Amino acid sequence: MGPLTMKNVPAETTSFVGRAADLDAVRDLLANARLVTLVGPGGVGKTRLAVRVARAVEAAFPDGVCLVELSSLEDPGLLATTVAAALDLPERPSVPAIELLAGHLRDRRFLLLLDTCEHLVDACAALAEVLLSNAPGLHVLATSRRPLDIPAEHTRAIAPLPVPEPGAPWPPDPGGALSLFADRAAAAALGFTVTEDNREEVGALCRRLDGIPLAIELAVVRLRALPLEAILARLDDRFQLLTGGSKTVIPRHQTLETTIGWSHDLCSPAERLLWARLSVFAGEFDLDAAEKICAFGELSAEAVLTTLISLVDQSVVQRVEGAPGARFRLLDTIRFYGAGRLAASGESEILRARHRDHYLAMTRAFDAGWLGPDQLSWLEWARHERPNIRVALEFCLSTPEQAPLGLELAGKLAGLWLCGLLAEGRHWLHRALELAGEPTTDRVRGLWLMVWLMDVGGVRGDTNRLLREGEELADRIGDENGALWCSVFRLHTQFFEATVAPDLAGFLAVRHRLAELGDRLAVIFTSLVLGWMHTAMGDPAQAVEACDEALAANADPEECWARSWALWVKSMALWAQGEHGHSARCLREAVLLKHRLGDVMGFAQCLEGLGWAAAERREHDRAARLLGAADTLWQRVSNEPQFGLRLLQEFHDKSVQVVQNGLGPHGYAAARQRGGALDVEQALALALDEPVEPGEDRRHLSPRERQVAELVADGLTNREIGERLDISKRTVDAHLEHILAKLGLVSRTQISKLTMRP
Repeated sequence: MGPLTMKNVPAETTSFVGRAADLDAVRDLLANARLVTLVGPGGVGKTRLAVRVARAVEAAFPDGVCLVELSSLEDPGLLATTVAAALDLPERPSVPAIELLAGHLRDRRFLLLLDTCEHLVDACAALAEVLLSNAPGLHVLATSRRPLDIPAEHTRAIAPLPVPEPGAPWPPDPGGALSLFADRAAAAALGFTVTEDNREEVGALCRRLDGIPLAIELAVVRLRALPLEAILARLDDRFQLLTGGSKTVIPRHQTLETTIGWSHDLCSPAERLLWARLSVFAGEFDLDAAEKICAFGELSAEAVLTTLISLVDQSVVQRVEGAPGARFRLLDTIRFYGAGRLAASGESEILRARHRDHYLAMTRAFDAGWLGPDQLSWLEWARHERPNIRVALEFCLSTPEQAPLGLELAGKLAGLWLCGLLAEGRHWLHRALELAGEPTTDRVRGLWLMVWLMDVGGVRGDTNRLLREGEELADRIGDENGALWCSVFRLHTQFFEATVAPDLAGFLAVRHRLAELGDRLAVIFTSLVLGWMHTAMGDPAQAVEACDEALAANADPEECWARSWALWVKSMALWAQGEHGHSARCLREAVLLKHRLGDVMGFAQCLEGLGWAAAERREHDRAARLLGAADTLWQRVSNEPQFGLRLLQEFHDKSVQVVQNGLGPHGYAAARQRGGALDVEQALALALDEPVEPGEDRRHLSPRERQVAELVADGLTNREIGERLDISKRTVDAHLEHILAKLGLVSRTQISKLTMRP
């Protein structure tokens, strides 16, 4: 994994006003202190300042800057996992996320932004202490309403923007709240400018709002509908009402709540109702979720869309830039205010249940569709919705009565857990299995899925106990499918732990019955295990046949998870069979699929095999770099040996010996080190940059892939190809990626140079 540069740091969409002194001060603090916390009330601009600071000091952190937004995280036990995920760190079996983070950051000059820590302050403090003590080049910039209170911390109080005293002359360079108001007003209300005639009212309004940026921005939006004098009058009335006419200074948190409440009062009844109901979401949400969850009673589905647009126009709801489709979110302070209104209305439990039901329904659809042509779209959906999925799981697991729904929800997300979130999957399944003891098919599924996540992750535990309970329960309730899955994993565990000789006949019988029941995932998975068994037992031809069955059972070219694993196992069997060219072709296709999935473990294994192929062709330097990249990436995700089979270790050792003979020990070590320094994108380019004879490899393209390749050679764009073949552009994109992988190419221009036609 290479430098992350500005990871998750949002682009600024409005000008940065009035914080020059704070910006300089925080930059100076970061230059001399390794933990800096920006402390201040909600709405004062802590996050915006942290983002600006990060961009200002980017050059000082060559290994990257990453912002981790924590407002939607409720479980402190997932803090380290959340930070690791934000850094795109795949899980490493048997290694806690905090150790994985410490190891990754140990030798890096890196800036970590922890945003909105106040509800997780103890967990954030503990995380910061561990990381800072283990990574001398790490700096942490946190935002919180209260300090983390650890010895290394330096705090900077972020005050509201300065406002002019009553009667003071308008300064030549207003700065502070006045400049913010003028800037945002010009953008919000076309034609509005601050003049000599309205300066007094502008100053009064900024004073009333105590210079709190969020309060000013909420008030400015009202210029679209109300004149400045009317806004000030309404705000004066509200403050007078809430303070009882007191002449004392209004506390800043009350000022912000008052301003939000004033903005709330100016909303229509439908807008107020939707505002409260939207507070049930954590992080982002899409229009479909808003309609499904919030539309009932006096708020229809049709009204949700128009009302949501109105709330976006009023800056109550934020449109998420750069997200797939139309996605939205509420600022934390506004969400908190809405949650209070929701509680007061008595609808909190109703909305939380509707939220749970929506995400349960979506995870059922995810489970049904993630192994098909829309796999990447489903995985993208699930990764975007992780905060909401976590909230739904937490709600289910908050009471024993709802725990069975939580167990079902966690079980239906197997596809998400298996694509790089093994530890989080185990976390939720463990909690659900502890609470939901009812004898159900969901419990049987949860038991064997927990074993799967443990086996894949290299986690040692009492899997026999879990499988024994699953088998007994499945027999008791008549869950034949669940009983067969438990048998699969009992045989799987026995084979890979070499506790007993593999019962091949028993495995085949279980596999045959699962196929009869129409369980496609089981057919694919058992085909892969069967391929491994045959390879280990010296029968690679049977292994290839099993992998081909897995590929035939899931022939859709846009599915990546099953295809990539089938191609990888097949490549190992082909290598054992001596068909090294065919093995490399499988690996070139598999490595691209692994890259699309973000599966670093599988990606590393593909690089390893391509290193063997390069060694055989006497491309010694390239082979050493591929082996180095594979080893480094593998070590980031696993502390187990890369090869579970003696045969594969022998292939590795033979290739290393060939390369060392060609380069010499020092040359091999240097080339291997250069490979280990590559990031994932660079390693992918190295993996695919192989000379290929077009006549030979063309035979391995499917008929549709040949059509696409020929049209690429004719100079058509992907969209034009889609129109010509009556398929979507996205399908053309997938075909093109497979063509590049199979032919060992890296660009469409290389396809054009080949003689693709007969």
